[in-house]
Amino acid sequence: MTDSLLRVCRTCGRYTLSPNCPVDHSETRTPHPVRFSPQDRWGKYRRALQAEPGS
Repeated sequence: MTDSLLRVCRTCGRYTLSPNCPVDHSETRTPHPVRFSPQDRWGKYRRALQAEPGS
């Protein structure tokens, strides 16, 4: 899977093109969701983690 050019900061929510936020220097991530696949072996575990109330 190729990396997206657009990235978002995990802490402040700013959009950038760099792997680190230019404001607070924290790590950025891609703002796009993971592509859906019916053959996804780990999807049920990922959804269970998101559904937990403490997450």
